[in-house]
Amino acid sequence: MTNIYETTIIVKPDLANDQLKNLNTSIDEFFSENKVSIGYKEDWGIKNLKSSINKYSKGSFKFMRFQSPSDFPKRLDNFLKFNSDCLRFLITKSFNDMQEVTPQNNKDN
Repeated sequence: MTNIYETTIIVKPDLANDQLKNLNTSIDEFFSENKVSIGYKEDWGIKNLKSSINKYSKGSFKFMRFQSPSDFPKRLDNFLKFNSDCLRFLITKSFNDMQEVTPQNNKDN
């Protein structure tokens, strides 16, 4: 049985463009290796954090929605946990449609 999940990832804000591309590529490859397709992606940009994480007061926010078997979020959790460029992440079960735009997309940074 498959469910729809959402993940928000906070990435180090000082990554160079090629490092950010490598991170996005590694995440995309992880999804394709596990035969999970990403239904929707957003880049929310760099935002201030309420409290600092690893001495960073800002973070680059990435959002994605995907449909997967119920055991995949645990594997994604382990993959992101050991990625040094990810400051924090959150994986939740979603009740939204795969292609639904988030309210964050309409906000100004």
